[in-house]
Order: sequence, then structure tokens, then C-alpha cells
Amino acid sequence: MIIFWAIYMLVFCIPFPIFIYTMTSEVATEPRNSVLVSYIYLGISLAIWLYVLIFFINNLFLKTFKAKNTISHILSNGISRNAKILDYKLIKYNAKSNINIIQIVLSFQNLRNIFIEHEMMFHDIKPQEKRFNVGNTVKVLLNPDTSQDPYFILAGQKTKFNGIGMVFRIFFTVFMIAYVIGLYYYFYTKESFDFGWRFLTFMHPIIFSGVMFLLTIVVYQMIIGKFFKNTKEERILFAGRNADAKIITVSQTGLTINNQPQIMFQVSFKDFKGKEHIAVYKKIVDLLNLASVPKEGKIEIMYDENDPQKIIIPRMSQEPIL
Repeated sequence: MIIFWAIYMLVFCIPFPIFIYTMTSEVATEPRNSVLVSYIYLGISLAIWLYVLIFFINNLFLKTFKAKNTISHILSNGISRNAKILDYKLIKYNAKSNINIIQIVLSFQNLRNIFIEHEMMFHDIKPQEKRFNVGNTVKVLLNPDTSQDPYFILAGQKTKFNGIGMVFRIFFTVFMIAYVIGLYYYFYTKESFDFGWRFLTFMHPIIFSGVMFLLTIVVYQMIIGKFFKNTKEERILFAGRNADAKIITVSQTGLTINNQPQIMFQVSFKDFKGKEHIAVYKKIVDLLNLASVPKEGKIEIMYDENDPQKIIIPRMSQEPIL
């Protein structure tokens, strides 16, 4: 995915706007806009590029260092739990380094001492010890601060930066900064003709290239939100309370992703204070599991005690509690 988005940006966000501009625009020796309009365009372009550069720096560096610091904090201050391994899958074996990439399902108590199940994938650097076979017990450390991700780690987990990956990130960031500076310098030198920035238009590469990057970032964030982990749901899973909820309605919303339907549950339940709530939960369900989704009776949910309208159904396929 990283390679795909890198290629996409390098093709559609950089040469494409410049090619369109050079093919459709003639070199103007007179101003295209008034001073006011040109400075509005200049301000818009600077705001767009500033956001784009901050986005890349934040996601390529700041979030990485923050995650490493959070893991160090959990190792020192995390809440210990014994976790039972319910499932094990070997994703990939690297014979050269003798390291397995594995996926396991763990069962342990969350911060409210509620038993939850959680899936995680990581590198097993000692596969010969078979520490993660089904039925084994391992120690996990819960993050006491649920405002930060990750919410838990394996006890003794070690982290280090990927050298090649960091070099690539530095190169990409330097390239982006150089590209933006070069874009302004080149076109100002070539097209200003002592009229300042009055050559700018919306379709000019200085603006349109930034707009293409901005659209790419928006689409990327939408895809991440739909197909990758939902931090809001994980926060409820690790810090929420459980309850038996009565199913009011179960229906399909009409939305499908990769032909998988989205199901909407409307349920009623009482929180730990005895107060009644009605909440809605939406979830994409695999077609193979659609028949096992309960339609009536009661179902186990978890909710945010500070905002009981926020709920999750941790196990979508479960027998209704009649």
C-alpha cells in the first residue's frame, strides 16, 4: 500500500498537473489577475502546501516517535494481565533470519476487568520456543492512558526503528520540501515578468499540484478509516464496560464494501448505574457470517461509561441470550 500511494503521488500529483498546465496554457507576458486575487491564490497555495508537508512530517516521523515513547511508557507503567492464546496463524516465515510473522487471538481482562478477545500480528523472533501456541498463556501490559494508541503490548516487547524505512522517509520528506520550493522558484522566475504573483490561476501547478496531494490525503484517510483498525472501537474494548442489550432492530444499511454488507443494530441496555439507554451500532459483516448474526433476543455489548451511546459488539457472531 505504501508503494502504491508513493507511485500514485509521484505520477498524478507531480508531473500530471505540470503536464496539463504546459499543454493547455500559453506563456502570458501580462498579468492574469489583479494584485488582490493573485495574493489570495498565493495564500491558498501556501496553506495547502503547509498542511500537506505537516501531514507527511506528522505521519512519517512524529507519530512513529510518539508510538515508541508510548510503548516505553507502557513497559514501565503498564497494567499486567495474563492472556490466553485462543488462535494462532503463521503469516510468513523468514528462513534467513529465522523470524515468523504471526497472528494470534488473545483473551484477557481489560481495564474494567472484563474479559475481551483481541487479535494482533507481530514478529516472533524465537519461533523455536513455541511461546504462542494455542492454549499457552502470555503476559500483556495494558496502557493505563486510553487516549493513546497502542492500548496494550506483550510484556518484554522490544521496539526499534527500521533503518531502511527511516532513510526512505527522510528522503521522501526532503524531496517534498525541495519540490515545493522548486515549484515556487521555477514558475516565479519563468512567469512573473516583474508582475509578482499575478500569473497564478487555480489550474496553475503551484496550486493544482497541492490540491491533488490534498485529495490524495483525504482519500487515504477515508480508506484507513474504513479498512483499518477503528481506534474508537478499540478504546471501548479496552476501557469499556459490558452489558446484555436487548435487540430492537437489525437491518442492512444498504452500504456494502467489497460486497460485504453493513449491518445496523439498534439495542437497549442498562448501564452500571441502572440507567436505560438506546444505542445504534453499525458493522461490516462478512457474507459467510451473515446467517449467524443474531436478529432478536439479547446480545452482549460493550459501552463507553462516559458516553453510553458509543457501543460495540465485540463478537458479532454469537448466540442470542433469550
